[in-house]
Amino acid sequence: MKAGIGVTDVPRHNAPLPALVRAVEMSMNQISSEQWSRMGRDSFDARLVAIIRRNHPEQAAKMDFGSLIGAFHRQTAKARRYGLNDEHSVATYVYTAWLMGEEFDTRIPAVAQILGDKKMLAPDKARALGNFSKLVFRTLSGAAANDAPRSAA
Repeated sequence: MKAGIGVTDVPRHNAPLPALVRAVEMSMNQISSEQWSRMGRDSFDARLVAIIRRNHPEQAAKMDFGSLIGAFHRQTAKARRYGLNDEHSVATYVYTAWLMGEEFDTRIPAVAQILGDKKMLAPDKARALGNFSKLVFRTLSGAAANDAPRSAA
């Protein structure tokens, strides 16, 4: 008798399974669409939290996890209203909201114009948001460096 992956001459046990075993097997093999969505949602939230904790450890240490997840869900709903439906585009929107504030989409005219453009595809909107965020923070970090006191040397 041989055993292993792809071996076909292994004897099989074909006796009927007890009802309880069949029921357990069935429940383990079937995940409802609601369960599947929830698993994906939990994974998405966990990955966003991990990104924030990795890139902003001081701010992350002060965060209330439940409040953060609530904010993620509100921002995800807003992202979807702007036509951002793929995970990467939604994550870009949610992260940008975390960096710039929850109302960044209406407070910053250039961003409102990008997000409101019905002809622009979701990946292009996400790319524009990412580029805008980089530009803002580069500009701010450059301004901070220029405003630093200079030595009299």
